Amino acid sequence: MWSNLFMGLGAVGLMLLGIDWMTRGLKTAAGPSFMQLLQRWAGTPLQGIFIGSISTLAVQSSAAITVTIVGFANANILSLSSAAFVIYGSNLGSSLSAWLVAVVGGSFKMDGLALPILGMAVILKMLSKQSRSKGIGEALTGVALLFLGLSYLKTSFDAVFINVDFAYLTSLGVSGMLLSLLAGIALTVVMQSSLAVVALVVTAVSTGSVPLEIGAAVVIGSNVGTTSTALLATLSATATAKRVASLHVLFNVLTAIVAMLMLKPLLWGIQGIALFVFHDTQPQFILALFHTAFNALGVVLMYPLTPPLIRWLETRFKSPSYQAPFVLDQSSLAIPSLALKTMSMEGMRAGQLIARQALMMAQQRKLDGQLLEDNKQILQNLHLYIAKLAQQGMSAKEAGLLNQLAQNQLRLSMALQQLPGLARHINQDPTAFELEIPYWQALSDAPLPPDPVALRNAYRQFVHDRQKKKQLIVQDVLYERKGQESGGDDLLRLAETRRFNQQMTKALLAFIKLQASFDKQAKQAKATAPDRVDETDPETETQVE
Repeated sequence: MWSNLFMGLGAVGLMLLGIDWMTRGLKTAAGPSFMQLLQRWAGTPLQGIFIGSISTLAVQSSAAITVTIVGFANANILSLSSAAFVIYGSNLGSSLSAWLVAVVGGSFKMDGLALPILGMAVILKMLSKQSRSKGIGEALTGVALLFLGLSYLKTSFDAVFINVDFAYLTSLGVSGMLLSLLAGIALTVVMQSSLAVVALVVTAVSTGSVPLEIGAAVVIGSNVGTTSTALLATLSATATAKRVASLHVLFNVLTAIVAMLMLKPLLWGIQGIALFVFHDTQPQFILALFHTAFNALGVVLMYPLTPPLIRWLETRFKSPSYQAPFVLDQSSLAIPSLALKTMSMEGMRAGQLIARQALMMAQQRKLDGQLLEDNKQILQNLHLYIAKLAQQGMSAKEAGLLNQLAQNQLRLSMALQQLPGLARHINQDPTAFELEIPYWQALSDAPLPPDPVALRNAYRQFVHDRQKKKQLIVQDVLYERKGQESGGDDLLRLAETRRFNQQMTKALLAFIKLQASFDKQAKQAKATAPDRVDETDPETETQVE
């Protein structure tokens, strides 16, 4: 008995490993096109439900899709309404995964399928040089491990749990159903995979170890348990991402309540449908159909309720203030292309905040120490996020973009470090930065992302005015209208502000270029002037200095 029990535990481990490999491989194979697909096909509720279902079927992980959607909402790529319906579709897609286990487990010898699939996977992974083909190989390896784990799990259920009376839970009535529901929630939270729990339950029901009603209640609980992933992803996320996670929880909880209240009528009706349509009442097929039916029922119930729920949720969470940074959270790390887009927006906002602090210093004639520390913290968060993303698997192109982001983050840090040095000129001359104020004002008021043409024109005008200022200082010194020491201080100040503005402007232009490339991939119609901005010295472009 103990050997069979340990074999069952090992089988669960094989399943979890297989699901993890399968999910990572399919995400690698999908690549950046996955984000573009979601952006293009989540415009209407029906499209969102469809693409959410298809994406979950493709990736075989509703948790991965949920975290990704939370990240999209966090980066303002998807609206709250679009994200909500994609998540509804994701739940529907996860229910269809139960059919894979039911059909394959009931119709084929799974360990016989696993070895040929594993052989093909190894050939793809070892011989292919393309990341997409390697991703498919990794996904097939996960499928093989999943099938092998299911085969061992079925054997262990037959040997270990044949004498365990799970039907006793049915005799407890409502209490037994609630205990089964809680077991499903706990198993999903621990395993972090609803597919693994569903596979476990479908296998147990198919062997007769667990009654159909108990299995159905556990499956309902696994649906509720998937919300833990979304909640963890929003611990430090934006208000929009928290609203998306709240809609996910509301959908799953409402669906679970309705499914539990209608458990026996639903099972009775599904058994009748299965007998009429499929001429088959095997318990694993009934459970798979039940899983699909109650999730479809949840979509129908939530469809008309979503607009008022969104209006209500918009009053429950405070949006960040204009000066607050975008949140760089774990959800965006799920897809490197999404994280890169989020970081480019964060970098532009950080640059704008530095310009705003310089403007406040010039206008108020003092440097705000607290704001300086806040800006340093923002850049430190960006630096840590870049380090986390560097540890993720990504393509060569994405690695190159990450390197550019790191360089731009360094430029902003260098600009920020120069502010205390600039502040000392205020003590000597309250009007020290009259020349820079218009340019810093333009940077502070610019939209995100800034218009690169307007930014470069403003910088060109600023450099032109500064060149004239330098000539006037030199003439004043030559004609002895100004002492050499005073003139030297003025020229030193101009040189210091030159370095400050140069680093900040180069970083912003590079961020704009990166953002434009992301927008171009998502929608070719946006391939306009920002794509032609290159990362040259902004002062060289002016052809003044």
